[in-house]
Amino acid sequence: MKKIALAAAITALCIAPLFAKPVDRILVKVNNEVILDSEVNEAVDLLFTQAKMSGKTMDKEALKKDVIKSMIEQKLIITMAKDESVTISEEAVADKTTEFIDSLRKRFSTEAEFEDTLAKEGLSYTDFRMKIDAQVRDNLAFTKVKQKKQQEFITKAGISDDELKNFYEKNRDEFKVNDKMNLSQILIDRTRIEAKDARKFAADVSARIAAEGFEKVMADLNGKPGIKASALDWVDTDEFSKEIKSALSGLKKGAVTKPVETEDGFQILKVVDVKRGQVEKFDDIREKVRVKLIEEKVDTMWNDWISKVKKDAFIKYM
Repeated sequence: MKKIALAAAITALCIAPLFAKPVDRILVKVNNEVILDSEVNEAVDLLFTQAKMSGKTMDKEALKKDVIKSMIEQKLIITMAKDESVTISEEAVADKTTEFIDSLRKRFSTEAEFEDTLAKEGLSYTDFRMKIDAQVRDNLAFTKVKQKKQQEFITKAGISDDELKNFYEKNRDEFKVNDKMNLSQILIDRTRIEAKDARKFAADVSARIAAEGFEKVMADLNGKPGIKASALDWVDTDEFSKEIKSALSGLKKGAVTKPVETEDGFQILKVVDVKRGQVEKFDDIREKVRVKLIEEKVDTMWNDWISKVKKDAFIKYM
């Protein structure tokens, strides 16, 4: 199925309040449930902690609005788990929590560094695990309800041959095989090159390429500290980062990019050859088109169902 919408994705990260204050402010009433100010703040703080530990940044005010919106959907869907006969085992929760925390630990060189980062955010390891447990439990319940409803919708999503052909014609670009490029690269690691200014060094290399040719400069630099010059062979353009895609966009055989800044330094690419993607023939991908159309129908049914659930619910912003 298609990726869950932003609100649902954030729902997967929201948690129930574990340490609510004796006196708290109600932000939203959802049927017989309430969303508390402390609940929202705790979810936002945890998301911020996870983002910081992953090296990401977030707009806190925008995040808070998304969290409130997502919590409303979460309250509705999670409470429906019982009606949908959905149960979550504690073993499944423990496994998912351990998997998440282990993946987070790998970002730190030592266990002490990991726990020190938690401490700076005002969390002990035990508190952090309890919070992740709560978030995982809700996420699993949400996912199970969604999967169950989607299976129901699939049985109702009958597809005729005419629908398949019309969908294919209207969405031809979705069935296009990606362009492929045969590339060579000069990769400049800013932390290892002898030059102090990596940006200037990359610009100088680019100027040399313009004057002497990519292959000559590539051979001259290969093996020097912080330089990796190599042939990448054929690469699917869908695998490129946004920055690389932008630099290579529209380039023809023989063209060379300007230095592209990466996380570690700069990359200069030469387009050795290009294979332009083609739209696949309908008869060759009939079943692929069917799956795509079923996904579209199921997503529409899911969104309609969510809208009805919200419409029938009592939701009041305080």
